[in-house]
Amino acid sequence: MAFLCACWVAGPQSLAAPRHSRLGHRIEKILRRDEARRGFWGIVIARIPDGKVLYERNADHLFQPASNMKLFTTAAALTKLGPDYVFRTTVESDSQPDAEGKVNNLILVGRGDPNISGRVLPYQYDSKPTSPADAVLRQLAEQVAAQGVREVTGDIIADDRYFIYEPYSHDWAADDLQWGYGAPVTALAFNDNSLTVHFRPGAKQGDPALVSLDPLAEYYRLDNRLETSAPGTDQEIFVERLPGSTTLDVWGEIPAGAQEDTDTVAISDPPRLAAELFKQALEARGVTVRGQVKVLETSRIQAATMVDPFAPPGPRVVLAEHKSVPLREEIQVINKVSQNLHAEMLLRTLGRAVKNYGSLTVGLQVLNDFAAEVGIDPQATYFADGSGLSREALVTPRAIVKLLVYMANSPNGGIYFDSLPVAGVDGTLADRFRDSSAMGKIHAKTGTIEHVNTLSGYMELPSGRRLAFSLLADNNDLKSTQTIKTLDAIAQTIYDAYGGKRRRPHATRRRK
Repeated sequence: MAFLCACWVAGPQSLAAPRHSRLGHRIEKILRRDEARRGFWGIVIARIPDGKVLYERNADHLFQPASNMKLFTTAAALTKLGPDYVFRTTVESDSQPDAEGKVNNLILVGRGDPNISGRVLPYQYDSKPTSPADAVLRQLAEQVAAQGVREVTGDIIADDRYFIYEPYSHDWAADDLQWGYGAPVTALAFNDNSLTVHFRPGAKQGDPALVSLDPLAEYYRLDNRLETSAPGTDQEIFVERLPGSTTLDVWGEIPAGAQEDTDTVAISDPPRLAAELFKQALEARGVTVRGQVKVLETSRIQAATMVDPFAPPGPRVVLAEHKSVPLREEIQVINKVSQNLHAEMLLRTLGRAVKNYGSLTVGLQVLNDFAAEVGIDPQATYFADGSGLSREALVTPRAIVKLLVYMANSPNGGIYFDSLPVAGVDGTLADRFRDSSAMGKIHAKTGTIEHVNTLSGYMELPSGRRLAFSLLADNNDLKSTQTIKTLDAIAQTIYDAYGGKRRRPHATRRRK
């Protein structure tokens, strides 16, 4: 859907706001409910395209943005890299294969492509993978074999040096790191650097439950103590992998007859796994590999003592290449499903592409520079990562709305708008605002971490005009589902206030 501000032919002054105190009263009524009283709420509503603020509450207070942080990362990437930017993954060697088809080492070089997986692209809501997770690696192996390579006398090397090796960002919680949403950040990634765990009940109460990993069933050793409980009982499943461990502990209860449940767990060493799978793909195509799998990384201390940690290697021959989908499609994945790893890889790509230094710190510098270009007060943001998983990140509601207005007026406004979840339709808003007047009319990014829920984006009004809004809820002792209901009630109230039917003005008597 095109996001064209030119459709606002009547001019910005034509959007008549409902009486400020009336909308404020309705919002206050929602927030005075017992379950919402102890939380801290920030709200800003502005009209497009001029950015005039129509309502605000705690607009300049700092909040944890959670995944609303991705709004900044994807906006900066669209602006700095362009919507047609692509990521390259290559297989390289020191020379062409000799007359017998021999090469020394083969180097699998990652450059930040987050979609080396079986994901369906372009994004489709609730789609299932239609190709194997290692399909890209198989394609690369096919290209290598087609170049006449028959034997690798040396090693298969995973080159992860496009980024500094910083697998985790500032202040990620330790218990996040075992899960798929806290997967380590690498330049050479595979399958979102995570595995899916499947949980299925046994045939009857007392039977061991069935637990499996996909797509690599034996990547971790499973210590499965999950039991099948009586039908209709509460389901409780616990999963734990201690730091550095290769054992996945699973315990608890799943009721007999229950539907299969799933979760995702992080891969401990994604570049090595990608290289192992690439080696297997080569061997399946008749290429003999004499050496081992190795990984090249540049640590922070190594980078600090090198003249140029990103200096290009010596002359190499490219034997195979994979190009990603364009960035316009990648940011749909990031924003629609709130993909943390992809946002973190994109942040480091910004550092590498803009300042030739692929690191968290330099990526954050690019993000801060971009915020300044948007016109955001430097005191209104404290960026700590690209995804919002960090508890150090802080942003004001006003800063978010300034960003949204800026992007709405930018050449990439339509692409940005289309990347956001749509209320009641897709992404993380698929099950929200169903059967309401706002269904299909709110395009917004969600955010959730412990005690924090956020919702920021755009509203399409029946008149064809649009609003930008930011709703941030911090320091809530509610269950996340309760806070989300409150946020949705506020969003619906805003939509109805500005988009509902207006009453005809009362006739006034003419004085004689």
